[in-house]
Amino acid sequence: MVASTHDTICMQLASVASTISHSPLPTKIVEEVRLCLLDFLTSTLAAPMTPMIAETATLFGDGPARLLHTEVPISVAGATFVHGFLSTVEDIDDAHALASGMHLSATTFPVILALAQSIEFSGATFLRATIAGYEIAGRLCRSMDEGLRARGFHASGAIGPFASCAAAAIILRLNWEQIVHAFGIAASGAGGTFAFQTTGADSRHMHAANAGVVGLTAAMAAKNGATGSITAFEGPDGFIGTHSETCDREFIDSPAPVDDVDYEILNAYHKLFSACGHALPAITLALDLRQNRLIPIDQIARVKIYGYRASARLVTFPTSTVSEAKFSLPVIFALAYLYGDVSPKEMKTEVIQRPEVQTLASKVEVYERSSHTSDLPRIRGGSVEIVRQDGQTEYLSTQAPIGMRRNRLTIGNVLHKFDAFTTLTLERSRAEIIVSRVMALNDTKTGYDVF
Repeated sequence: MVASTHDTICMQLASVASTISHSPLPTKIVEEVRLCLLDFLTSTLAAPMTPMIAETATLFGDGPARLLHTEVPISVAGATFVHGFLSTVEDIDDAHALASGMHLSATTFPVILALAQSIEFSGATFLRATIAGYEIAGRLCRSMDEGLRARGFHASGAIGPFASCAAAAIILRLNWEQIVHAFGIAASGAGGTFAFQTTGADSRHMHAANAGVVGLTAAMAAKNGATGSITAFEGPDGFIGTHSETCDREFIDSPAPVDDVDYEILNAYHKLFSACGHALPAITLALDLRQNRLIPIDQIARVKIYGYRASARLVTFPTSTVSEAKFSLPVIFALAYLYGDVSPKEMKTEVIQRPEVQTLASKVEVYERSSHTSDLPRIRGGSVEIVRQDGQTEYLSTQAPIGMRRNRLTIGNVLHKFDAFTTLTLERSRAEIIVSRVMALNDTKTGYDVF
């Protein structure tokens, strides 16, 4: 159904999702889905199945789905929750390059994989569900990014339910009217704040987990006749008023994507590093300095990191936990500069507490630079100035951090990431099966199960 200028946001989003549900699948976008899926599986399988999450999983009961780590039977809602939680633990999952805090794969794939184990559907449906989840989330987070962040909302929790809802709606074959109501229902469960950021609290992982369950149940409820407000966004006491205040409908009202350059999935960025995505410019610069202009730390007097507003908030030091360290530019820069990587091997307490890491991190100062802030969202750039003990300086800047749109990861990079991050959690034979099934995903398969 084609949207009109009088459509509510729920109606317009339903039109976009409905169009995607039967549109041709460009080869480039199919390849991007494979990359995103493998990246999601990497981030999820790299995370340990702790006693806390294993015990929480039991609350959801048995069912037709299975947990990635243990293959233990679990309900569809349970698998959605657990994999949404785990996918953000190592901070290596993808996110939207043009908005703050929108973790796309973590709020889209868990519900698709869980439903794939309980409902027979085709590879084409799998692809379209993924594309719809990324598309709806991308449009919404771009339209309200500034307002959401200003009010303290984390987009993964606030916008994530609509990604999950869109994906589930495609798989459950909701019609246009049912999708409208599903989005209206999902709006009632949207939330999740950035309060975690000062300490890196584990509550942040609940945002994608909760979003997945909210979106799943909204779609299922709408399929079975439940109704939601069709003005859930712009109406009195609606989402815009409570969560953002402002909304740029230009992103929402654009026609459904057709050309292979228009899809929101192409705005996802992918990480090689176990750290907040806003640290990518600093990591990129640290690695460049290490490779081309390495200065012994005893010759460094100060390190000045300049970034846009969100990255300039990552100032916590010293840190008391690994979770805090993942949001600390002083620690992250020191790890990248000293060891040439910020993987889980470096991002652990015994490494962070080493004298050389603490010494270098203590010399790091973080500042916002107005030019980097004004470049957003088009460019997530940064710069660094190294002041030597003798007063000489080294200056370096980047407009293309590793993994961002101007410096994208290839499927080869993600295959290497999968191998590197899952060696401790996955048997080699099973890893090979997963990779082969991801790479074989296409629109001609009659059924699909990545496991």
